[in-house]
Amino acid sequence: MPAMSIPLRISFKIDSPLVFAVYIQPESNFKDGSSTMLRMGLVGLGNIGRLHAEYLRAGEVENCELTAVAEANEELLKDFNDLECFADASHMIESGSVDAVLVATPSFSHYELGVQVLENGLHLLMEKPIATQKADGARMLAACGEDQVFGLMMNLRADPLFRRMKTMLGEGLLGELRRVNWTMTDWFRPEVYFASSSWRATWFGEGGGVLMNQCPHNLDIMQWLCGMPLKLRASCYFGKHHDIEVEDEVVASFEYANGAIGSFLASTGEAPGVNRLEIAGDKGLMVLENGVLTVTSYTQSVAEYSRTTDEMFGTPSANFERYRREDEEDINPHAAITRNFVDAIKNGVELISPASDGIASLELAGAMLYSEWTDSIVELPLDAEAYEAELKKRLAHSRPREVTRTAAKVDMSKSFSK
Repeated sequence: MPAMSIPLRISFKIDSPLVFAVYIQPESNFKDGSSTMLRMGLVGLGNIGRLHAEYLRAGEVENCELTAVAEANEELLKDFNDLECFADASHMIESGSVDAVLVATPSFSHYELGVQVLENGLHLLMEKPIATQKADGARMLAACGEDQVFGLMMNLRADPLFRRMKTMLGEGLLGELRRVNWTMTDWFRPEVYFASSSWRATWFGEGGGVLMNQCPHNLDIMQWLCGMPLKLRASCYFGKHHDIEVEDEVVASFEYANGAIGSFLASTGEAPGVNRLEIAGDKGLMVLENGVLTVTSYTQSVAEYSRTTDEMFGTPSANFERYRREDEEDINPHAAITRNFVDAIKNGVELISPASDGIASLELAGAMLYSEWTDSIVELPLDAEAYEAELKKRLAHSRPREVTRTAAKVDMSKSFSK
């Protein structure tokens, strides 16, 4: 007979007052890999949470079933009364009703919820960012047990063009890194985006602006493909284009250990904006823009050609390849990350986006802010304690925003940049 647990279930019947029920439910043995279906609990039914719920309920993730949701706003639960509904995420986490939890709440709650999930022995898939600062991310990783899977929703890693770039770079197609530049200004956000939320674009709510909300994906891809720089210098502009207290435009320059250089430019105030990633190596160049990846590769390194050629204006012989996103496999990147997460639990496969990698993008964002705050070049790894002390100065004066726009048209497909 399986072990039994008696968790407290808080369920909602939408057309009646709250009904509290005590129930008895067998504990799942999925965590030892022997159960067929993983019981997923989802925390948060805002815009991104509902997106996750949609593909989970549609059966796009094999061997996984959405069995419970947690959301403080009862109105948002009306479409989920066929599932176990919890008014408090803590009750769901402690209920024994789920084997894993997908956290899709505002950034400021990630640390507390993540630690609670992990300390209860459950597997965790966290929406980006892992936390609002490096120190909290490190504390969360320390709470993860050896038999737990802790993944991060860095869905751009599932994009076929980025995966193709990763493979090519891993095979040494471009040789040694010489330069990386990403102009990332198509994250445009109108004022209603900020005015409809009390926590967005605040230090207490997100720990920053464009770097902490929109660009974790881009910073993650940058370091995933090219590694971490040795040091950086950044200029951050706070409330330049919007009525907010955090950064909405950033420009940074990088230097890598081998002498390679880089730059990163991001903005939520420019339209139509540019999304162009360039990676130059000693044997070629990759350019990704408008869904097209152009790869130029040389059979001879530029350095060797430069030393040996007698052609004053010559360049090495080149091969050209072009890949279009529309010709690649059409996948749902969020579902792909979740599928991989479930497969890691069930079959021990390697995570596409382990939570430990989330520290890198968080560190890059923090280093850029710290560079602006201290007017200095910042060496990596970032001093987490020094950064935390500077952030606390901003937190001391940060308050919830006044919500002035309670109605906004939401099309989540327009919120993802590649």
